[in-house]
Amino acid sequence: MHALYGRDSSRERDLRSNLERIAQSYYPTTQVSLESSMSLLRGALRSIQADIDSGMLGSLRNTVTGEVLSDLIRLARTVSDETGDGAKNVAAVLAAAAFEDCLRRLAESAGLPHHEKLADVVTALKAKDILQGAQVGIAQSYLSFRNRALHAKWAEVDASAGASVLGFTEALLVKHFS
Repeated sequence: MHALYGRDSSRERDLRSNLERIAQSYYPTTQVSLESSMSLLRGALRSIQADIDSGMLGSLRNTVTGEVLSDLIRLARTVSDETGDGAKNVAAVLAAAAFEDCLRRLAESAGLPHHEKLADVVTALKAKDILQGAQVGIAQSYLSFRNRALHAKWAEVDASAGASVLGFTEALLVKHFS
């Protein structure tokens, strides 16, 4: 219940309250108390299963993914505001990681098979119409930035390219993970 609805959700409070009411109404080990508690728990589990079947779990996964990647982007932007090559390099690595993770999670959420090469992920996302039009070319153009940043080719990493990658990744997050 914590994972689906959050800590101390109304559903959790209601379940806990009803279980306590049953325990107070009967002696805790009586057959009626046990049967009533089990019936209540079965109902709660059926409700959770219905929420999962209706897609709530997928939407929860997307929400959490969006939040984590947003935090990564926010951190990259904060670091990029600092001066010096060290800050530029750290921001580039964070931007490249957010970009790659976003594309891979988009593919996963679409049920696409795992591809080792990120270029193949972009191609698969295009084939599935998740990336469309100019997004495909833009994503492909950022593959070289990703490679330079993650392979520590600092002389070839440009801060403005990192900012562009972050903007593109943010747009994907807003569209697919919010």
